[in-house]
Amino acid sequence: MDEHAIGPPTRPDADTDEGASAGASPNANADAGASVLRLRLPAHQESLPPLRALALAWAEQAGLADDLVPRLDLVLEEMLMNVFHHAYPGELGDVELALIPNKQGGPHQQGDRTGQLSLSLTDWGVPFDPLAPPDPGLEAGLEANLDAGLDERAPGGMGLFLLRTLAPGSSYSRLGQANVLTLTFGA
Repeated sequence: MDEHAIGPPTRPDADTDEGASAGASPNANADAGASVLRLRLPAHQESLPPLRALALAWAEQAGLADDLVPRLDLVLEEMLMNVFHHAYPGELGDVELALIPNKQGGPHQQGDRTGQLSLSLTDWGVPFDPLAPPDPGLEAGLEANLDAGLDERAPGGMGLFLLRTLAPGSSYSRLGQANVLTLTFGA
């Protein structure tokens, strides 16, 4: 199977990752035995449209509330851009988006717009916890950015702010050589 397609998990060096057994999925949050849908693509900007489109399709299928869809889209785009720009300095790498089955394990009812969606975003780049307590200097800069006009804002850090405020149910783990960010939206 082409590694850049929807399918079973694909991991580089699964046999050698510290803390991971051979063939183990980096998405420990997924229920054992549940089928997890994944898309793994090169970590560069051209991968943004198909990853966003897939996440939005999953949101529709899950019955995610209409007011949460733009939040999902914005947070996902910001986190993907962070991976594209910072996870693999001077190197090429991949990013994987996975759908984590809902806790009920069943399909959502047609027209039910109060569902839940959990996605994981995995890269095998530089270790980075986007949910770690922020540097006080960065926090002060973000607060100043909130009050500044668009042309006056300093670059950096807004994606982390958006993650913390728009997706408060998120979690991060470092599994072997993988950064795994789980985004949860909805009830």
